[in-house]
Amino acid sequence: MRGLKLHIICFWALLLTVTACGDDEYYYPSVQLEFVTVEAGADGTLQRLIPDKGEALPISKDRTGSTIASNSSRRVLSNYEKVSSGGVSSAVIYAVQSLVAPEPKSRNEDPYKDGVVTDPVDVTSIWLGGGYLNMILNLKVKGDVQHVFGMVEEEVIEETPFETEVTLLLYHNASGDLEWYNRRAYISVPLAKYVKEGQTKKVTVRFKYYTYDKAGNKVEEDKYMEPGFDYVVSGN
Repeated sequence: MRGLKLHIICFWALLLTVTACGDDEYYYPSVQLEFVTVEAGADGTLQRLIPDKGEALPISKDRTGSTIASNSSRRVLSNYEKVSSGGVSSAVIYAVQSLVAPEPKSRNEDPYKDGVVTDPVDVTSIWLGGGYLNMILNLKVKGDVQHVFGMVEEEVIEETPFETEVTLLLYHNASGDLEWYNRRAYISVPLAKYVKEGQTKKVTVRFKYYTYDKAGNKVEEDKYMEPGFDYVVSGN
């Protein structure tokens, strides 16, 4: 495809390096499993964890030894523990998995000029958090081909100088994969492009996708169109 590359899920590998620590029966303390943002330092090691709710935490230990591009950030699913020493809170990371974070693009932009594929999925859960529209999808897969995800910007309406409405459509190309097993995909759609600093107060996100009806037919699902999700922008 030309231009922007779509995001690809490869089910037998993680986009971040995740390594086992200690014995196979390593004991995990009480940890949180959440979508978060992590930031790296100049050497690419993870330095800071930013949960969608609560304070940003310096990372005191990353048991996975993961690295990303230097001085960059990444949206991830993480098992982490919040610890405190000397009155200072920090995070200990036990596991990380990259999330698919597709920036919405219109049908007139690459890569959607060549067509939009809407292979069916089930939405297990969907919510707003951290300036992202987050979702967990259930897929039917055999597991030996790549699934490609993107987010199509169907419509953007500026209701007022302070309020914007956005309609998004899930792009999903199953690449002809056979529907044998259930697998999950984790998507986190950044909404920053719809926020004008010092101006935007609210972004209403309406989301649709394709799934199967009870008879097994492919249908468009619009249950998240009304009333949609209201992203109330802070700091403006």
